[in-house]
Amino acid sequence: MEILERLKKMPDITEDEDVLKEYITVISDRLCLRLGTEKLPAPFQSICVDATVKMCRRTYYEGISSEGAASISTSFVEDILKEYAPEIADWKEREKEKTGKVVKFL
Repeated sequence: MEILERLKKMPDITEDEDVLKEYITVISDRLCLRLGTEKLPAPFQSICVDATVKMCRRTYYEGISSEGAASISTSFVEDILKEYAPEIADWKEREKEKTGKVVKFL
């Protein structure tokens, strides 16, 4: 699993391999849903790695939107994949142009 191997090389990722696999599954499944694909396209593996790192970093802080103590402040976005919306939209547009198919969500 290429994504798992890339995550293991990150110096600040200390999660157990099974936990990392679950995070990868969650992120890749969510990406596939947004992309409208069954399998994660290769260009989105880097996004999966990046989003999984963010998931690891917010472990034990789930639900915090803002927190402050002395000069340290913590805040998390509710949707880890939100910042990748432009890449997702661009990919979907290119795929639509290739196939001529349009995916609509109701």
